[in-house]
Amino acid sequence: RTILIGDPERPYSFELCGGLHVSETNDIGQFRFVSEGAVAAGVRRVEAVTGHAAQQLIAERLDILDRLAQQLNTPVAQLESRIERLQTDHRALQKEVDRLKSKLAVSQFDSLMAQSQDVAGVRVLTAQVDGVAVDGLRELADRFRDNTPSGVVVLAAVQKGKPVMIAAVTKDLIPRGVKAGDIVREVAKVVGGGGGGRPDMAQAGGKDAGKLPEALAVVPGLVEKALERGG
Repeated sequence: RTILIGDPERPYSFELCGGLHVSETNDIGQFRFVSEGAVAAGVRRVEAVTGHAAQQLIAERLDILDRLAQQLNTPVAQLESRIERLQTDHRALQKEVDRLKSKLAVSQFDSLMAQSQDVAGVRVLTAQVDGVAVDGLRELADRFRDNTPSGVVVLAAVQKGKPVMIAAVTKDLIPRGVKAGDIVREVAKVVGGGGGGRPDMAQAGGKDAGKLPEALAVVPGLVEKALERGG
């Protein structure tokens, strides 16, 4: 059996039908789409419920709307705008939380610097600073370079369950073969990720946050090898 949609002379669609057949749409009764999507190249599937199942679906959706309206103390007709405002407020609050976390991390910069070590005359700092957004890591890395004549810093944090890392190198070390992109790329391999960037600043991500301590531990060796190669 075939299905023709549109003008019989110039149909919009004309194809084989693989479903159940009715003589007219009235036989179906109540009809509501549930989902639509691609199942293969050039093939899309439309799912729907009909009859009593459609009525039940509508009743369930109306019940959900009523409960949401009650919880948000908002008329059903205004739910969409109310939810949009809540989402906007949530994003703004999250940004403020990230800003405060970054500010707190910067205030702890001196204690982070105390963790740095000397590697062949180069100051190297590695630290995991959880709760700090990527912008906060960059700010800390910039502050390290501003306060360190010759050094390398690799900072890491866990964002949404995934490790992120920022590496920075003072400009005097770049001609000597120490580059942020090379370092962060090797560090990222330990956590199952990758990355790169400029010689003075680079970023990477990974999959296994549990291996961040192991990843940061390889940094001093990477710096030492780069210095040996660069002479």
